[in-house]
Amino acid sequence: MGYRTVLIGTDGSITAREAQAAAMAVAKRAKARLILACAYNPPRMTLPMARSAVTFAEQAALRQRLETVIELHQADPAALILDLAQQYQADLVVVGNKGIGDATRFRLGGVPDQVAHAAECDVLVVDTTSGRSHGGYSKLLVGTDGSPTASEAARKALELGLLLRASVTLVYVGDPLVGAIVLEETASSAPERVKVDIRVLQGEPAAAIRQAAEDEGADLIVVGNKGMAGARRYFLGSVPNQIAHDAPADVLVAKTVDLSVDDIAPSHGGVVTVDGRNLAVYRDEEGTVHALSPRCTHMGCTVDWNDAEKTWDCPCHGSRYALDGSVIQGPAEKALAPQEAVG
Repeated sequence: MGYRTVLIGTDGSITAREAQAAAMAVAKRAKARLILACAYNPPRMTLPMARSAVTFAEQAALRQRLETVIELHQADPAALILDLAQQYQADLVVVGNKGIGDATRFRLGGVPDQVAHAAECDVLVVDTTSGRSHGGYSKLLVGTDGSPTASEAARKALELGLLLRASVTLVYVGDPLVGAIVLEETASSAPERVKVDIRVLQGEPAAAIRQAAEDEGADLIVVGNKGMAGARRYFLGSVPNQIAHDAPADVLVAKTVDLSVDDIAPSHGGVVTVDGRNLAVYRDEEGTVHALSPRCTHMGCTVDWNDAEKTWDCPCHGSRYALDGSVIQGPAEKALAPQEAVG
């Protein structure tokens, strides 16, 4: 998983400490740098109170042997988290669903809600009131409808399963025949050491995914910020929004749209937007970026990155391409066209 910088906000509360525990567990597994942010606004949060909160959090991080940066500012909590996420180019922002600043719960307009909607990276929303231990995750669940953006969320869930040594349940809500095909194809891209189960369900997507998470005992649900059941983006009433607010587990809102070259970690790939153009980009272990046309040469569908096989796969008719764009498997016959390298 390409998490290199993890950002967590704290105000010293018990629930904020639960979110910190989740952030530290992920950062330790990913060997990522941890940014600890605290916003203070007297009289509710004074400077001495803020210093005490970050000192406690820093000591916990040091016990985990994490590289840690402290950011302490008089500012609005949501604005500070979003500004620092951009400044440090965070790959993951972690928020609790309760306990930061004036947010009494994960509600419209609260700090967690603002961050989950506005952050330009993945956001982990931690259920800090469940009483569960947040030392790690063992059962992940992700919903997919086969669209490129939902497939990206599923890919991230499978990568995270490998990173956290967790099992992954793939859920499709809708037609059983289509669902079986979509889930089998998605499961086939899983890393070898990840245990994958598939479930085809009926009903309203958000409700079905929430119920499946409860039935499976999932401790983390992964949703894309776009791409399920007609959701144009992560907005009020969409499937990702409903799940993030009402899920019986922690929720990872995965960035699946508007990916940039900077979002691609070494040894990973993805379809990104550069100056209004879509490119299929792979970054090798040395950090060099290689770019191809993302349009399958068979019928023009957009290819997806297969992280397990390190290939570019067409979701429409099964064509597969190597890192250099050459055809591995038809029906495509021509290679993906090379593009000017970026980043």
